[in-house]
Amino acid sequence: MTGLAVTNAYEGKDAQAESLFSQTLTIQQRVLGPENLYTLFSMNNLADVYADEAKYAQVEDLNSQVLKIRSRVLGPEDPYTLASMQDLANDYMKVGRYAPAEALYSQTLGIEQRVLGPENHDTAVTKYNLDCLEAKRGNSNKAIASISNASDHGLPPYVDLSIGQDTDLTSLHNDPRFAALVAHAKQRTAAASKSKCILPAFSCVGHGLVPAVSLLVRTASTPRG
Repeated sequence: MTGLAVTNAYEGKDAQAESLFSQTLTIQQRVLGPENLYTLFSMNNLADVYADEAKYAQVEDLNSQVLKIRSRVLGPEDPYTLASMQDLANDYMKVGRYAPAEALYSQTLGIEQRVLGPENHDTAVTKYNLDCLEAKRGNSNKAIASISNASDHGLPPYVDLSIGQDTDLTSLHNDPRFAALVAHAKQRTAAASKSKCILPAFSCVGHGLVPAVSLLVRTASTPRG
């Protein structure tokens, strides 16, 4: 059932995907329990479909539930908990709730810097998410400087290559410093690709870049998308 729902979601058949994911979730909650890993993945999947349908209240509600369960069951420093924090922060940013989005991104970043290290891909992605928030607020100087820093210190290549298309950075497009930043990020990625294969990191940004991650669709829940 989940496989068919994923197929429908990829094909843009949101109503069918929503129905199948809802059925799957109901069964899993009854059979596996509300705290089961696969139950939580189904909640992520359903939230993703709601996001595609612009049902943001339902998205926020589901992602809030998932975060509370993962925080309690897995702990605040577990990668899946951190991914759920990113998901909810992304939800807030999409609807213009910048203060709670910043608070969650900052909390996530603090944990990642301590647990994963400042050069980790996930840490850099969280920095980037905060930078996009600054850009949406109109703080171009801070956003450009920080994005450049994230690019040089762990930002995954697939994000580097997408900076120029990220819709959350639209306010920076007429700034020549942004054009230079995009060119530098592409050069850095090209140089890295000569020495190793480029693979996605565990978490991803959730603006207009990469679909959020869930069971069968991704490795964990994520970026602004």
